[in-house]
Amino acid sequence: MNSTTSILNQKLSISENALAQEVNGEIVILHFESESYYTLDAVGTKFWQLFTDSDSVETVMQQLVEIYTVDEVALRRDVTKFVEELVEEGLLINGDRALTTAI
Repeated sequence: MNSTTSILNQKLSISENALAQEVNGEIVILHFESESYYTLDAVGTKFWQLFTDSDSVETVMQQLVEIYTVDEVALRRDVTKFVEELVEEGLLINGDRALTTAI
């Protein structure tokens, strides 16, 4: 199994250590443990918004393909990289969604 398949098939949830808020059309995330702030661009914001209401990254990717005129292979590559970065930063974690983090 390659890394693309494995990250997309994992049960991911938003970390309870991440607090997200929309500010001027962008999502700003505070990670409590690292005390770091992250600002997502328009596409990242749309991903985060869809993910908070979804049960899987795969479902979000299908929604993004419908929203944006983009090659599905390119979208899959970009979303996979983005999700891997969110996991690496501790904003998304493996496991069931414990709590809603948006205010």
